[in-house]
Amino acid sequence: MQVSFGNRKIATAQSLKFLGLTIDTTLTWKHHIRELTTKMNKACYAIRSIKPFMSLDLLRSTYFSYAHSIISYGIIF
Repeated sequence: MQVSFGNRKIATAQSLKFLGLTIDTTLTWKHHIRELTTKMNKACYAIRSIKPFMSLDLLRSTYFSYAHSIISYGIIF
């Protein structure tokens, strides 16, 4: 389907990032999950790196401030 505005054609995108959620043309979550996986890998690495130096309470606080916020954002959708 070709969409135009004025005399200009608007290109079709395979995926779109809207309010932090990645939506694709088939309304699947594949692109969004791929991005979350990358972010969660970084969060897990950070927590694993500081584990020998921090107490359990500080690790838990780090988890909730870093990893849990990534997981829980947009869950309502």
